[in-house]
Amino acid sequence: VSEYDLLGAVKIPFQDAKTQYIDEDGHDGFPAFGFKSGSDVKIAHRQILPEKLPSEFSVLISAKPRSRKGGFIFAVVNPYDTVVGLGVRIAPEGTSNTVISLFYTDTSHIASQIIANFTVNRFNGKWTRFAFRLSVENVTLFFNCNETETVTVKREPLELIFDSASTLYIAQAGPVIGEPYEVSLQVVDLM
Repeated sequence: VSEYDLLGAVKIPFQDAKTQYIDEDGHDGFPAFGFKSGSDVKIAHRQILPEKLPSEFSVLISAKPRSRKGGFIFAVVNPYDTVVGLGVRIAPEGTSNTVISLFYTDTSHIASQIIANFTVNRFNGKWTRFAFRLSVENVTLFFNCNETETVTVKREPLELIFDSASTLYIAQAGPVIGEPYEVSLQVVDLM
């Protein structure tokens, strides 16, 4: 099983110490990367991710949201910065809930596609672990190590192929889509 650490996009020393920092209060006492509004962490996707993802894979995230506003935890965006090929977005819903959205868009589409939305209790200011398991027909959310919900999906193609010039953004979705996220991240892995 291959594992891809998306936080490998973070360069040390930080590009901008005003918008990036080390969160000493990470999950289980380990440090994490902190991102403030205006951070611009990006890298050519092919420096971390393969050309295509297999039909079944998982996305694992350990995050502590710092803002109720929401935004992207990560996004692999096309060369025009207009379509999210793969990404996770957090958004508030009412006063007590949060929607976690998984984006999965083939290169033939001209608009970003959300293949699964999951509503959970709001977790601002709390370290939270969650994961998506993508199988051929389903997406399952695990929230704080508990299997929370499974939705049936139709993915075409089953193997997600990225445009060779796509960019991986952390805590945002690039200059066009935007949606920056104030968050501390300890784990953002694909496997």
